[in-house]
Amino acid sequence: MRRRRAAITAREKWITGASAYAARAINSQAAMALITPRINRIIDLIDLQPGRRYLDIGCGTAAFADAIAQKAGLTESPVTVDLVGGLGPVEVVGWPEKLPFRDESFDCITSLYFMHRFDDDVCRAFADEVGRVLAPGGAALMLDVAPVRSSLLNRLHERVMSLGCAEVDLRGWGRLAALFTEAGFDAIDLVNVGPFIVPPAPRVGVLLRKAEASDEGSSED
Repeated sequence: MRRRRAAITAREKWITGASAYAARAINSQAAMALITPRINRIIDLIDLQPGRRYLDIGCGTAAFADAIAQKAGLTESPVTVDLVGGLGPVEVVGWPEKLPFRDESFDCITSLYFMHRFDDDVCRAFADEVGRVLAPGGAALMLDVAPVRSSLLNRLHERVMSLGCAEVDLRGWGRLAALFTEAGFDAIDLVNVGPFIVPPAPRVGVLLRKAEASDEGSSED
């Protein structure tokens, strides 16, 4: 409970305090396009197309999720959820351990630069929730900054990623993928969504997929 309050308070201070202008600038479509430039790659990975239900978790201003949806030709806006509202048109305020959606509600999910602010226990529960709300045949992309071998660079990257965070834990492919192994996914793959220039730090992308629901067929008389 204490860590939950700390995470939410840090996010609130980031978007409503003296840093509010910087928070809005960083979460704008233009800035996010610099930070994660390959929108078409994201669309291809999660197979986002008209008629598919799209959820973005940790959306910030929701501007980038809207840009992804528009680029994919969606006629409906994405459902966007974050720890707090106020930074933009966030549709739902929620906590990652208990997403306020029905089972199998979405076909496509993105969560960009969100998980580093939580410890492993919260992330495992979040993984279960993503698995619960993702429909059969759906795909979810988790993207975050990855650690490097240099402790000096790691400290620098952690400082950059600490904006709006009470704590920071940068995870590599192995640690990040391991959080999702018990969450009911049929495939967990390392994916490259780069190159990345701003900031010049490596990213780790995990693509989670569920198989299509099998047809049981009718029994013969």
